[in-house]
Amino acid sequence: MNVFVGPPNTGKTKWLQTLDFLLGDPGANPYESAEAEGLAEKYAAAGAVLQIGEDAFRIERRWTEPGAKGKVFVDGEGMPAREFQHWLMEKLAIPVVNFPKGNPMSGQTWPELGFRSLLRHIHRQQRFWGSLVDLQPDAEFHASLLSFLGLADRVYSEDYGALVKLRLEAMSLRAKREQYGQTLNDLAADLLDDDDVSLGVSDTTIFAAQQRLRDTVQKLQDKRMHVLAEASARTIPLAQRSRVESLSYARAEALEALTAVSRKRQAAEERLKDVLTYRKDLADEIDRMARAADAGDILSDLRVTHCPACDQALKAAHDPENCFVCHQRLPDAPEIEGLGVVRLRFEQDRLKGELKEADDLLDVLRRDVKKQASEAWSAEQALRAIEVELGPARQAVAALAQADVSAIDVALGQAAERAKQMDRVTAALELGKSLTAQVEALEDQIRPLADRVDESFRAIDFDAASQWLEDGMNAYLEALNRERPHTWKHSPVEIDLTRSSVTFRIGRKKWQGALGGTDTLYFLMAYNYGLLSLSPRPETHYPGLAIIDVPGEFSGESVGDKENFIVQPFIDLLNGEALEGAQLIITGSAFTGLTGVHVQTQTHVHIA
Repeated sequence: MNVFVGPPNTGKTKWLQTLDFLLGDPGANPYESAEAEGLAEKYAAAGAVLQIGEDAFRIERRWTEPGAKGKVFVDGEGMPAREFQHWLMEKLAIPVVNFPKGNPMSGQTWPELGFRSLLRHIHRQQRFWGSLVDLQPDAEFHASLLSFLGLADRVYSEDYGALVKLRLEAMSLRAKREQYGQTLNDLAADLLDDDDVSLGVSDTTIFAAQQRLRDTVQKLQDKRMHVLAEASARTIPLAQRSRVESLSYARAEALEALTAVSRKRQAAEERLKDVLTYRKDLADEIDRMARAADAGDILSDLRVTHCPACDQALKAAHDPENCFVCHQRLPDAPEIEGLGVVRLRFEQDRLKGELKEADDLLDVLRRDVKKQASEAWSAEQALRAIEVELGPARQAVAALAQADVSAIDVALGQAAERAKQMDRVTAALELGKSLTAQVEALEDQIRPLADRVDESFRAIDFDAASQWLEDGMNAYLEALNRERPHTWKHSPVEIDLTRSSVTFRIGRKKWQGALGGTDTLYFLMAYNYGLLSLSPRPETHYPGLAIIDVPGEFSGESVGDKENFIVQPFIDLLNGEALEGAQLIITGSAFTGLTGVHVQTQTHVHIA
């Protein structure tokens, strides 16, 4: 136990602020704003030795050295303050976790729980005696406490983070599907009957609407034929009706024949185009073969002069009858020289044969195209003749039934357009189905993951963990009563800890509403004592260090040896074998008469 004592303005708080700065504070050094006391000129760096287990490390901050202002030096090696925090967490064997700020399903990014957040619990500054940890959000306080109790890495596990991510994605897809469905309903309102709209757009409603539309189209077509038949009966003499009917049948046959001939003609023209392209490719290939033959004649006398692997010049083989590259027996010279020529000639002959076949096929296709064009012309002429003969009868019928037929044609056109729009809605429904399929796929991933997370949470004994801290705090308050009877007159401290919140109560009341000013100071001291008492437990991650900057007045009066009773429980705790190596650094105005502590007395008063 280390005690800093001295009157006000002797630098006790400044030394603790320096230690806080050494432990990775990314802000300004504690002397930057102390020009009036002359400290800014006096101090240019600070250092300390950290004993972590069996290892000792020297840490330094050098705020005047160029390029070193934002770094922490560990055994002379500089690292950024954030990197130093990761290093320190690793050395202290405290898992680095990410925790949700409030509701895990809020969609906010989970920040990292760093050492600076934990240090807010370890170091109680003189200006922060109004809460357990002043100015720390509830979510961060809860995550820090879970970390000290050894539960943070189990609560904020990778499975839990993955589960939240999947659930957020599923929620987003559901919202997208719902919004998409509402938009589709609005767009399809004009296509569906009122009854269908009230039920919403679905495969069933669209199919029913399409069926009704097909029935409507069939009725319009039947009505159109009836109107035309009735008009024909009224305008065409009985003696000419058989001729008009036969011409109508002939016209239909002529149209069918013209359509068939047109299809054949188009197919023949496409085939002719393909063969023309093929013939051009053959001709180009023959030209390339000819150029290769000419190049072979020119390059045939060239020999390999350098190794293709190492590029060294090749030496002549000892046996002129062997190849000087592969050293195999050379065949007769005429045979070697003729091999390439034979292969080229064979390829040229093959290509010329294919070219001749292509030319013959082109002749056949050109005749076929010409024939189809002639047949198409004949079919067009026959249809034109029928159309001319039917003209007077058509004009007579049209004059009588034009208005009715036009109205029916308009209705048929509207129905056709409506059918196209329904087809588009049907296609749009597939997107909704795709969203549903994506949601179902996510649910398939969520279910087993949620089961694992729930099982993990059920295996965590939050009550037992909170009892450890609760016992430590109550042990301190009981020790106060032994040192000074009736100091703590309230009920014991009770802690309710869950995976998402923590509540400190005195009896049935939250501690803030149950305690006055002085009792609040005892309660806060008990919190630091309770945390320090966690250090020997192997399942916890409290690092065995507490730093407390006691207010200038305690118990509402100036203190001397009167403050000893608040420190004695810490002395007794640290003297136990279980907390060997743990440390408390505390400030006070006197602490006279304490035994078993290291006292550092500050005497020089810094006056502005």
